[in-house]
Amino acid sequence: MKLFKVLTISLLLFSTLFAEEKLINKMALRVNADVYTFYDLKKLLMPEDPEAVPVQALTDRKEKLVEMMTEVAIKKQAAAEEKIEVTEEEIERGLENVLQQNRIDLAQFEKELAKNGLTLEKYKNEILRTQLETLKLQRQVIMTMDVDETALHEIYEAQFSEPETYFTAAHIILMPGEKATEEEVKTAIDLIHKKIQSGELSFEEAARTYSQDGSSKDGGSLGTFSSKQMVPEFSEKLAGMREGELSSPFKTRYGWHIVRLDKSEKRAPQTFNEVYDYLRSIYYQKNADKMFKSWLQKKKSEAKIEVLF
Repeated sequence: MKLFKVLTISLLLFSTLFAEEKLINKMALRVNADVYTFYDLKKLLMPEDPEAVPVQALTDRKEKLVEMMTEVAIKKQAAAEEKIEVTEEEIERGLENVLQQNRIDLAQFEKELAKNGLTLEKYKNEILRTQLETLKLQRQVIMTMDVDETALHEIYEAQFSEPETYFTAAHIILMPGEKATEEEVKTAIDLIHKKIQSGELSFEEAARTYSQDGSSKDGGSLGTFSSKQMVPEFSEKLAGMREGELSSPFKTRYGWHIVRLDKSEKRAPQTFNEVYDYLRSIYYQKNADKMFKSWLQKKKSEAKIEVLF
């Protein structure tokens, strides 16, 4: 009798698993020419472990899942039409940006991925690749959309209606990260500042030796730029300095700086036409998400969508 019960339970379990397997491979949604299965929906809900998603969860969230998968399909189809590709170099650069923004090294990042059931390769080839592809598509889409000329004039009036201050300056920057803590960077830049003040090092020598951005090869020179081209903390520091003056160390979101002001001058504002391309870029930056959502909504309204469950 016990053997019979065990066999019965095993057969029932096998039957249930077989039915589940058949179901997850069943077509669930068609968006234009692309077809998606129940497994695709599971993967959308839990990319790190699709098998762990019960089928009931798909039916419970049917409306939201259809909307999400439709957007995925439209982006994928548009990227294919526009021949958008993400290179391995772009993926590696994107990964480096993720590490820098989160102030984490690769080993730590892999540990965090593992906690969520993801490998580094899966993250790079599925998640990061898709994100970068979407960013490329977004840029391409919005650059073809019309701009609001009235909005461009408003940006111009806000930024170019008065004479503008231009600075010629040089800087040294140290950035906290995986190699140095905030406290260590502050201690290091204070020491560099003392060496420059004492004459032990010239500003240019210190920049070439210690500075951590592209200006280091030019002795820290940033050339001439408008006050609006830099982050507010940087421009405000320069605005309070005299020509030839060396600043004390100060912090922006990029790191710790020492800056030397070489020249400061007021210039008449540039004309609307002279800064037209700049105004367009600002407009796109401010409205990118709204414009892309508008495009996506239009594409969804035009798409042929069939819900098959």
